[in-house]
Amino acid sequence: MSQLFTAVYEVNSAVDGGPTLRLNLVVDGRNDSVVGHVQLDDFSGASKAISVRGHHVEIDGDQPMQAIVLAGTPTIFPCKDEDPSAFQLLMVLPTAWKDGQVCYKMSFGKSAPRVLEIHDGIARAVMQVAN
Repeated sequence: MSQLFTAVYEVNSAVDGGPTLRLNLVVDGRNDSVVGHVQLDDFSGASKAISVRGHHVEIDGDQPMQAIVLAGTPTIFPCKDEDPSAFQLLMVLPTAWKDGQVCYKMSFGKSAPRVLEIHDGIARAVMQVAN
């Protein structure tokens, strides 16, 4: 892969009523880096966002797969106590980049910290633009 492209994914849990995660990513195939933005819309209608960066890797096997590993880069001075304080994601995709499996973990808050963990996420490509 030797190109720069954007990819937008919507991730839903296999559990009805679970949160929706939207990944807006830019993948640089020259150095396999990924940067972007993640927005979480939870079941109560609240929306949380965090900047992310990570890597794209190929997984060898019977069927070649792609993996994206991301970590959150929270703001230094969060505005609200409920802003995301940490984020980790692993997304495994077939070579077509259309859809795949995701597990992620997001932490919130300082005075009353809580963690959301999704192990059964299903990613669907919303948009992919090659440049």
